[in-house]
Amino acid sequence: MKRLVSLIALLMPLCAGCESYTWLLYENPSLSATKQGEQCFPDPLGLGRSIDLTGNEAMRRGTITKVKSIEYRVAKFHGLGKECVVAQGE
Repeated sequence: MKRLVSLIALLMPLCAGCESYTWLLYENPSLSATKQGEQCFPDPLGLGRSIDLTGNEAMRRGTITKVKSIEYRVAKFHGLGKECVVAQGE
């Protein structure tokens, strides 16, 4: 039992630094999603970068004219990881 508690206490700080979430910024359920475009920034140093939350850059990369949804996705571990804006539409 003591080993299990020690292991949990040792791993707890590592788990506290994990970030993984998705925010839905815009949704239009009446359209179908045939195309997808994304703008991602890998952040190897944990410095952070500005990302276009309007989804315009992701739309341009996926040649999308009508937007169904725009999502903001983050996957980081202690500040290191990547942020993405994903646009889906026609």
